[in-house]
Amino acid sequence: MATQTVERTTPLAGTLGECIAEFFGTMVLILFGDGCVASFALFTNIGGVPTPFANEWIVIILGWGLAVMLGIYVAGAISGAHINPAVTLALAVRGKFPWNKVLPYWGSQILGAFVAAAILYFVYQGAIVNAAGTKNVADAVGGVFYTSPKPFVGPFGAFGDEFLGTALLVGLIFAIVDARNQPVQANLNPLIIGFLIVAIGASFGLNSGYAINPARDFGPRLWIAIVSSGASLNAYTWVPIVAPLLGGVVGAFIYDFTIGKVLEARGLTKSGIAETRGETVREPAVD
Repeated sequence: MATQTVERTTPLAGTLGECIAEFFGTMVLILFGDGCVASFALFTNIGGVPTPFANEWIVIILGWGLAVMLGIYVAGAISGAHINPAVTLALAVRGKFPWNKVLPYWGSQILGAFVAAAILYFVYQGAIVNAAGTKNVADAVGGVFYTSPKPFVGPFGAFGDEFLGTALLVGLIFAIVDARNQPVQANLNPLIIGFLIVAIGASFGLNSGYAINPARDFGPRLWIAIVSSGASLNAYTWVPIVAPLLGGVVGAFIYDFTIGKVLEARGLTKSGIAETRGETVREPAVD
């Protein structure tokens, strides 16, 4: 009699494995992202001598772009590398991601950002103590870990900046990964999305620090709240959480109901093939 072998499905093949990928993808994102901010903020004018290049805005926007790229490469094949609650929510709202996975993904993303902030806090302990002196850590170097608006921007301007930045982020991610819309080849999606982060930082970064990711801001902010007696949790805390979540959903809807509808009307399938009267013809690159 032939015997049947029944394969047992490991939990790592399901949501647990995806959450692990989101955790590590987000942790890598924050390690490199907040790490470049630490270089920018903690090593300027040491001993009265300017540190070449360290305090240039280009360090921030390139550092965060590369950080996002690396985070996506870590988690992309397993979880889709959302590494951002706004992306997860936008996908769920548009029916492209199951709702029962939203909270596990969010928890993994926030925890990854929290752990990364703790690691950076200890790695840069000497520089943090040197910069903070007798001041509260949150007041002295909180900007290394989380975002805040310039004094002249105000909550409304910061909210609008975060909303618009995340709407652009999610809408353009939809455009980049849409197989009907000149898809990026050879696994270059992470690199192109990294360039997108650079563009957003260059164009909209200085108003509020462009969190455009609730986990990126709240996870490190929570860690600093622990080591600074809650000083990082203030009246602004909700802005880089709510604005990106709303902006991401709006960006997803705008893409799906504009460019997405145009692609659909042109008869393009997900493979980039146009279907016409029972025949299939490849859509030309240009009209």
